[in-house]
Amino acid sequence: MNAEDLVLNFKKGMANLSKTERRRAIESVRDVIRAAAFDDAAGSAYEIERCPRCGSAAVVKKGKSKNGEQRYLCRGCGRTFGMGSERILGTSKLPKETWMAYAECFALMLPLRECARRCRVCLKTAYTMRHRLIECLSAYSPSFRVERGCGCELDETYFPESFKGNHAKGSFTMPRPSRHRGKQVHRRGLSRERICVMTGVNDSNETFLEVTGRGALSRERAMDALRGRIAAGSVVATDRAA
Repeated sequence: MNAEDLVLNFKKGMANLSKTERRRAIESVRDVIRAAAFDDAAGSAYEIERCPRCGSAAVVKKGKSKNGEQRYLCRGCGRTFGMGSERILGTSKLPKETWMAYAECFALMLPLRECARRCRVCLKTAYTMRHRLIECLSAYSPSFRVERGCGCELDETYFPESFKGNHAKGSFTMPRPSRHRGKQVHRRGLSRERICVMTGVNDSNETFLEVTGRGALSRERAMDALRGRIAAGSVVATDRAA
C-alpha cells in the first residue's frame, strides 16, 4: 500500500468536517510543519552535538547560511550541515510561506495539480511535499498505547493495491493486469489484490494505522502490529474475526 491510499482515507474524514473544524485541521497541520522544520531549530541556544550523518562528536561551527542559520563541519566525515539537517523537513529549500500554503491545500483535499498551482511549484515538487508532510504527521502523531484497565477498539480495513502513475517511460512492470480509475479489482473478496491496514483507537482518542500486508488479516500479522501497544489487563473491543 502506498501513501496515496492513506491520503484517500484522510480525505474521507476531512469531507465530513465543518468549516470551523476544517480550519482547526489546517492549523494543526501547520503546527506540525513548524515543529518539524522551523520552531525546533529557531532557538539560539540549540547546539549540534553530533553529526546527523555519521554520528561523530567531532563537530565544529563553520559560518552561517544566507538566512542566518548556523552551519557546522564534521571532522569525521568532512561534510557540512545545518541545524535542520536531521529533521524531516530540515533539508527543504522551500520558504516557510510555501509550506504553510501547502498545509492548507493538503487539509482542503486539493489535487496535486491545484496544490502545485497555488504554491507555485512544479507537479513533482508538490508530490514530494505531500509525502514529506505525511511523514511529519506520522512522526508527530501521539503514540498508541493501552495501559492496564484502559480500553481500545480494533478493526481492519482494506484498500485496492495501487500502482498509480505513468510507467510508460520506466522499467517498472505491472505484477497484475492494469485497471482504470474507478474500476473494481479483478478478484472479489479479500484477495491479495487488497492491502490490509489494521486500525485502533483508545480511550484517549489516540489512533494508529498499521499496514499489515496483502490479503485477509492473519493472527500472526495482527499480533505483530499490536506488539508493544496493548498492556496485559486492558480491555479490547473487536469484531468476531478469528
